[in-house]
Amino acid sequence: MFAEYDPDHLIKRLFGISPENIASTVILAPTRRIVAELVNQLQKPQTFGTWFTGVSGFLETDVFVTVLDNVRYAPGMADCVYFLQFAGVKNLIYTGSIGGLAKGMKIGDFILVKEAERGDGASGYFSPIYDPAIANQEFLDQIRPILQATANEEGYQLFEGRIFTTDSLAAETVEFLTALQTRGFLGIEMETSALYVVARCAGMRAVAAHVISDLPLDRKTLFDEFTDVEKERRASAYSHLVNTWVKVARILASEER
Repeated sequence: MFAEYDPDHLIKRLFGISPENIASTVILAPTRRIVAELVNQLQKPQTFGTWFTGVSGFLETDVFVTVLDNVRYAPGMADCVYFLQFAGVKNLIYTGSIGGLAKGMKIGDFILVKEAERGDGASGYFSPIYDPAIANQEFLDQIRPILQATANEEGYQLFEGRIFTTDSLAAETVEFLTALQTRGFLGIEMETSALYVVARCAGMRAVAAHVISDLPLDRKTLFDEFTDVEKERRASAYSHLVNTWVKVARILASEER
């Protein structure tokens, strides 16, 4: 249906900006804090938004990047990614928060997502539920050493593997999370499977890497208290991950020239 519309018309209606003002590399984030750190590094920032909101700008005179904010929950992620194809987007980087499930994890550590179990409902509208939600392997291989270097330099652990995407915070019971841990899932969040499925269907490369914001099986949930050390480690992790994406964006820009 939407392929019948003029791309310029679609993007202007949904993003409030022309397609040429959305970069080929888009960074998506669910929280304004992450977005603010990215935007602070942009030159000539151009804020836009109708249905979806964000900022486009330059990291350097010739490194054009777009940051989309408040992309939350699988339905919003699925629709946002689907429509970005009409702006000619090639690369999607998603960074957010995730509840860590594996033993040995600490608040602030990183998870590079290779596969996301499709516990969401939105991705099923785009691809049969038995299709896996996996990262673009080429993009994953490109990002891994850059993210690993950040983790090594700043004192974080980098975990890589399979996570679970859910549609319900209330359903994250101890019994359910323990079962996920037993099956080898590294973490749980609410967007990545939709990102991976729709990006693959639309012909875009996508990778997600998250900061471990809580440890629900260790009584460190969004509803529990954290130590000052944990809060600082988590805040610093977001900053370091943002700086990593800046490096990645520069590399991608150089490849396109």
